Amino acid sequence: MFKKQILKNGLTVLKVPIKGAQSVLVDMFVKVGSRQEEKRVNGISHFLEHLFFKGSEKYPTAQELSHALDAIGAEYNANTGKEHTQYYIKAAKKHLPFIFEVLTDMLQHPVFDAAEIEREKGVIAEEINMYEDTPMRHVEDVLEEIMWPDQPLGRNIAGTKPIVSKISRRDIFDYVKAYYQPENMIMAVAGAFDEEIFDKLVYLHWSKLSNKKVPKWIMAVEKKAGPALRIAPKKTEQMHLALGFKSYEYNHPNYIPQLVLATILGGGMSSRLFTEIRERRGLAYYVKASSSNYQDTGLFVVQAGVRQGSLSESIKVTLEELKKIKQEIVPDREMKKAREYIKGTLTLSLEDSENLLGWYLEQIAFRKKVLEPEEAFKAIDSVTARDVQRVAKETFDAKKLNLAVVGAGKPAEIQKLLKL
Repeated sequence: MFKKQILKNGLTVLKVPIKGAQSVLVDMFVKVGSRQEEKRVNGISHFLEHLFFKGSEKYPTAQELSHALDAIGAEYNANTGKEHTQYYIKAAKKHLPFIFEVLTDMLQHPVFDAAEIEREKGVIAEEINMYEDTPMRHVEDVLEEIMWPDQPLGRNIAGTKPIVSKISRRDIFDYVKAYYQPENMIMAVAGAFDEEIFDKLVYLHWSKLSNKKVPKWIMAVEKKAGPALRIAPKKTEQMHLALGFKSYEYNHPNYIPQLVLATILGGGMSSRLFTEIRERRGLAYYVKASSSNYQDTGLFVVQAGVRQGSLSESIKVTLEELKKIKQEIVPDREMKKAREYIKGTLTLSLEDSENLLGWYLEQIAFRKKVLEPEEAFKAIDSVTARDVQRVAKETFDAKKLNLAVVGAGKPAEIQKLLKL
């Protein structure tokens, strides 16, 4: 059971005790990501993910900071999304005060050394190169670019090399001042911890900070055109495709039925797409379907890595399966399997403290109601075959269809296939 409170300055505090844990995880979740960025500083949220670990008031260099954490065997990292940036440190439970103070010092008193900023631009350029050289990852970025063209939500989280190279130290300070405000942050702890000690640390370090309203973000503009296609040319041994549809925002009542729909189509090795594309035809190694949410929109994706020469066939088979699930009710046995698959994988995932904390963080940040895992299981069990069919009909609309391909292909021929 989680505990949540909001301090007078707007900071949200989240506590998730885990019975039997021997470690503690301290996490700062900031409700800002790449979709809040102006085009001229695209990638700055992700840049900050790197820079906060490059030195603080007490640990002026990256080496000193990492040495202090390595000396207690801590795990520490950060991640950035379209709507969040997250920093965490995890260690043995006795180190709670130490890791809390290190994370606090990083976020409240960063050095942002000018020379370090310039050096890190090179690191990020290589990270962008790595993503572009990983077609399985790159195809997702290409898809979002065509789904939300010329707007923040469609831009790459890491930015582009030319833009990142021009981000200044002043830009960094201005961005932190604008978005790293108490009302836009969640200080969280999970695992084994003394609640009284944690509360004292929060009060001492965070309760007296002043707060300023954060800028509003730009709502996504959904394109009105029909099927869209983009091929990102790349010499690859395997073609990578991502078929995407605009779907539901975080608080839409259909987000759980759509999760069941995604599982039936591409969750696990007995799912429909895996069976048809890989097992029966041998066209691909990986095939998957997933749904994800943003604050004002969402995304349903079918993704696959297929062998050379089979792109058209793979697209045809995929679209046939999407048509079929719109037209025919899913059998009871398959519905039950999908529900149990989701509950089973979720149960295993939530045994990890990072995943369990993430479960609550995402909901507290973006959803109107926080579901405990048991409540989510009941909601999953309540999804009917009629619900799945209804959501499939709403989602798999030719006007919402987008296809990204990394590899090679003839656009005119592929475009003709994009019919539902």
